[in-house]
Amino acid sequence: MNNDQYSTLCRNICLALDIPDPDSFSNEGSIFIDEIKIQLMFDDLLSDDCILCVVDIGEIPEDIRTQVSESLLKLNFLTGSKTVGAYAIDPLSQRAAFVVTLIHPDTLQADDLADLFRRYAHRSRYLQSTLLKSGELILPLDAHAKDPAEKDLSIDLA
Repeated sequence: MNNDQYSTLCRNICLALDIPDPDSFSNEGSIFIDEIKIQLMFDDLLSDDCILCVVDIGEIPEDIRTQVSESLLKLNFLTGSKTVGAYAIDPLSQRAAFVVTLIHPDTLQADDLADLFRRYAHRSRYLQSTLLKSGELILPLDAHAKDPAEKDLSIDLA
């Protein structure tokens, strides 16, 4: 993938998500879905065969920081983080985040990525309402998350 292909993919993702400024992803590097920031990073000189995706989960309350950190580690263990992404604390912002590397981006379809980003946003909202409120991990992650079309967005953690 080169920068032009990346820009086209980002534009098409925005169109699939009905984002008013379809160039916002490639111009700003991030978009918001249901108030959840999703950031993409691509550099064809460093690695032209992957895109890094960072989904913000939110600010971690100081009084439950240890519990949230432990729960993020549990999520990594349960989800097989090498294949589906990793939960972490962003080293710059100190916010909880989900990070996934999208490999072979030239084979990815904008509509599929738009659906995936909706799922990530719903999962982030769920974690905000559970994990970041109490520090407790409540599974399954996507049990109550539905997209606007009311599709089943459950994931299998096995």
